[in-house]
Amino acid sequence: HHYTADWGLKIAKTDLINGSFGFFTYGGNNINAIALKKKGVPLLRCPDFSKGIINGLVDAVAIIGDLFLLIATIIQPLLYVMLGRAGSNSVLIPSSTVAGVFTLIRLWQHLGPNTYTFWGGTLFLVLALSGVGFNILYGMTCVEFLHVAIGGSFVGSMIPFTIALWNAELPGPDIASDAVIKGVVGYVTSFLSGRKDDAGYGGLSENTPLV
Repeated sequence: HHYTADWGLKIAKTDLINGSFGFFTYGGNNINAIALKKKGVPLLRCPDFSKGIINGLVDAVAIIGDLFLLIATIIQPLLYVMLGRAGSNSVLIPSSTVAGVFTLIRLWQHLGPNTYTFWGGTLFLVLALSGVGFNILYGMTCVEFLHVAIGGSFVGSMIPFTIALWNAELPGPDIASDAVIKGVVGYVTSFLSGRKDDAGYGGLSENTPLV
């Protein structure tokens, strides 16, 4: 941001530095959603209707969505060259939204399900979409200070995401809300104090496998 017109971000510059920033932002979000698939489930497969029509349709949506996110990531540099910074951002926002929804559902169901993974996925999506909303508001007002909210939303979304990963092995789905609050506070305070091995809740630590 300092590089772009000395923080004058309303001047939409299209070059390698901004292109790289966009590629890793959107691409990372897309790949993160794909990576949360269940272990052993291939990317290319036929929909599984053995458990009913609804489950089969959900599986078909997941297959199409994964391929859509993968293609969106691969063609992003081309879109950036063709449409520029502002144009490619507008086109890629739908893929980012799909990735956010996939991340919420998969983080909650595939790594849980428990209260931590549900609220971790939900708050991840809320904060990520808040960043998109602030970005749209910035485009309408060109108030540079809004970039604090834009960047803060995207960076902040990784906090509930990480806490969900940390507590993925806890039993579910019913964990009391006060236990969740205690777990979050315990994680943050332990991490800030440097006692990383004691961070988290329910006996989990850095050395505990996630799956």
